[in-house]
Amino acid sequence: MTRLRLPLLVVALLVLVCAGGYAVLRSAYHDEKDRRDLIDLTRPSPWPPDDLLVPDDLPRSGALGWLDRLGLDIAYGLRTHDGRTVPVVWQQHHPAPDGSLADGVDCGVRTIYVCTDAGDGLTLVVTRDTDNSDPATALYLFARDQVLSVSVQGPDPVTVDDLRGPLTRTHHPSDGELLALLRGPGYQTDWS
Repeated sequence: MTRLRLPLLVVALLVLVCAGGYAVLRSAYHDEKDRRDLIDLTRPSPWPPDDLLVPDDLPRSGALGWLDRLGLDIAYGLRTHDGRTVPVVWQQHHPAPDGSLADGVDCGVRTIYVCTDAGDGLTLVVTRDTDNSDPATALYLFARDQVLSVSVQGPDPVTVDDLRGPLTRTHHPSDGELLALLRGPGYQTDWS
């Protein structure tokens, strides 16, 4: 009986050592993949990853982000003061040289229905339903070399207070949070 226990103990010990080694190698592989993916996904950004912002109220799932030379865009469902969830696009972009938005609606556009100073550096912009665009409500915050904005497309009624939170309560995302946003469904790299 003692003869049998010793080989079984040795085999069990070998299995544990191999499993532990495999787990360490697998973790190192995933850490390296995450590092490469983060570099690849943030390469087009006009800011380093440490300067990117995301809204504090961003849901843990269902948010999708993308980065390009203009900045960061995030699509998600915003919870309004009356408990509804409306789809919004939150952006951190560079303003155009004239101070307008490079790819958004600003107060000089003909289709603007309302362009109002909402206080604290915020500008409310409401567009009409026109031949080439849907109605939209947006709130902008111009700060130094960036514009933060949150917009709702379509007729969903939102208040300035609904839109103020995502612009005024932001944080720098962790690498994991940024990867979760930017790795869309089916994201693949050469090293995936």
